[in-house]
Amino acid sequence: MKKYVIGAGLWLLGLGGVMAQPNAAQPSAASLPLDRAIQLALQNNKGIKLADSRTQAAEARALEAKDRSLPQAAASLAYSRYSLTGPFSLGQGADGKPLFGLPGGAFNATIGGVTVSKEVFGGFAEKSARLSAELLARASRLDAQRNRAELVYTVTDAYYNIVKLIKSTTVIEQNIKQFDEREREAQNLQKEGVVTANEVLKIQLQRNNLQLSRLQVDKARQTALYNFNLLVGLPEDQTVTVDTTLTNPVTTLEPLPNFLVKAAQARPEVEANTLRQQAADAQYRNVKSGMYPHFGVSGGYNYINPSATILPEAGKFISAWNVGAGLSYNIGSLYNMKGKLNTAKIAIDQASLQSQQQNDQIRSEVVTAYNNYQLALEQQNVIRTAVTQAKENYRLTESRFRNGLVGSTDLLEADSFLVQAQLNVINATVDAQLAYQRLLKATGINLN
Repeated sequence: MKKYVIGAGLWLLGLGGVMAQPNAAQPSAASLPLDRAIQLALQNNKGIKLADSRTQAAEARALEAKDRSLPQAAASLAYSRYSLTGPFSLGQGADGKPLFGLPGGAFNATIGGVTVSKEVFGGFAEKSARLSAELLARASRLDAQRNRAELVYTVTDAYYNIVKLIKSTTVIEQNIKQFDEREREAQNLQKEGVVTANEVLKIQLQRNNLQLSRLQVDKARQTALYNFNLLVGLPEDQTVTVDTTLTNPVTTLEPLPNFLVKAAQARPEVEANTLRQQAADAQYRNVKSGMYPHFGVSGGYNYINPSATILPEAGKFISAWNVGAGLSYNIGSLYNMKGKLNTAKIAIDQASLQSQQQNDQIRSEVVTAYNNYQLALEQQNVIRTAVTQAKENYRLTESRFRNGLVGSTDLLEADSFLVQAQLNVINATVDAQLAYQRLLKATGINLN
């Protein structure tokens, strides 16, 4: 006896693991269209929230770089009590007074000051550091956009695989009902002596195999729905109903070059890599700034109050303001910067190579997705023809079985071909949906 394609149930069981990720609780059935599921996932998915937090961290670093370019200001206030060791004099003048002397006793002093400074030229360090941080922040935002596109496809893939399991369950249940009827007919034919008890037993065995397949597919569907709830952020035991309508989104595609152009323009990775190259260039200029002289200006105000009072009486303290300019040059940069500069240059080369590699991967992804969708459309035509043939083959075989011209083995084989053909139609239609979504993701437009 040939294998009957009840292995379809085992094959479908593997679909239960296509979705994963964890979340929370509450029943009551709710209709959940695909676009609503995607919206929920974008709002609730922890991976997206983590990507957003990375973007916020990058933006905070850009703000830090901006803050460092602002003038620096400092204020100080100190109180001291000075106790002298005793009277001290050195030499004696013509008037009999010492040339230099320190009186005995002790005195208080309060010293305060405010200073503002700004580096006017630092070899373009401030500008390049700020630019690098801003570019990396923009690249991080694009990374978050790429993560959203990935999540959209992941949700779509999970959604349609649930549809595949539901529709497959329907096909198997319909065949179980047919086998119930077939078993009754076979038992009647056995009483009439048309078929043997062994033929009836084969039909019963096939029916049991179908029931086993239905159990396996049903458990796979429950697992898939549980994981799907976690993926989109619904309570773990929330009962949802999905839209099982299956149609081809697009049956006629634009030429492949059009998709390649769209991918180069729309994929966030392309722009993100360009920004990282620019950030690496800015970082190189930042490192190189150590080889330039640095020029800065400053201004301040100081006062000395020879008492413990923080705010002295007028005319009883010394105050002064000052302005200044300074020029400095790190002579060591003439010989100790080679390593840092080489590291910065290598970072530029790596960013460029990564961008080129990413562009090649994107083009390959677009071509693969384009051809796979075309293949999915062509396979559907072949599979629909196969279903028509399987139905006709089953009709003829069943008629011959009723007339005792063939045994149950031929009938079961014809039924197996029909079940497999019906499952193939479901799989082909779902696969076409997913192939089109992969093409949209590869092109970078599945968020539009």
